[in-house]
Amino acid sequence: MKTLLRYTVALCLGLVLWSCESRREVEGTEEITVDTAESGDTARVIKTGNTAEDELEEFRAWLNQQTDKADTAIRREWPSVREELRERNARLEQKFDSLSAESKEEFRELQSRYERWEERQERRQEQPLAPATLSQWQDRLLEEYKNLDKVQPENIREAYLTFMGEVRTNRRNWTQDDWDYVDYVYGQLNQRRREIEGQLRTADKLKIRTLQAEYLTLEGAADTQSMLRGSTE
Repeated sequence: MKTLLRYTVALCLGLVLWSCESRREVEGTEEITVDTAESGDTARVIKTGNTAEDELEEFRAWLNQQTDKADTAIRREWPSVREELRERNARLEQKFDSLSAESKEEFRELQSRYERWEERQERRQEQPLAPATLSQWQDRLLEEYKNLDKVQPENIREAYLTFMGEVRTNRRNWTQDDWDYVDYVYGQLNQRRREIEGQLRTADKLKIRTLQAEYLTLEGAADTQSMLRGSTE
């Protein structure tokens, strides 16, 4: 009798604990299903939504993906890209107070970077780049690698180094219109990299990412200086 009583108490306690666990919710989007063999019941742990830090990380990755695209792809996708930006921005603004001080600063920097990039894309929609001028810029920026179709996994790193050498040397003399052509060539170079991505050595991938980050920094600084000059005119 005592044995049966202890067994009943233990069983009841186990059911109570299981019931508590089955009702627990955690943040995120993942759904976990747990089946119980004896009863046939199913318990679900449902995540309720991404955290603000998750949203920021996704926004950063998404922005990098957009700015990495070739000009033709951007033109084709521009209306949907612009709409997605506004949706992502709105979600992060709602969660802004939940971000750390460092993440808040990064979010504002990403916003500014996208606004500059968006302005450039809008300008291109209204005034397309001149083919002859574009060809001259491609010769100047890529030199022996100007024919991107012939750039191969073994020399694309050198193509990026050549491009960045020109950017470092001449960027201070470029106008906003010049940067439009430079950015187009950069997008085409990135497009070629994506085409041969699977054949690249790890060391080359890492070096190219470093060069890309440097380019975005220099480009952002140039855009900021351009806006400051415009506000004082």
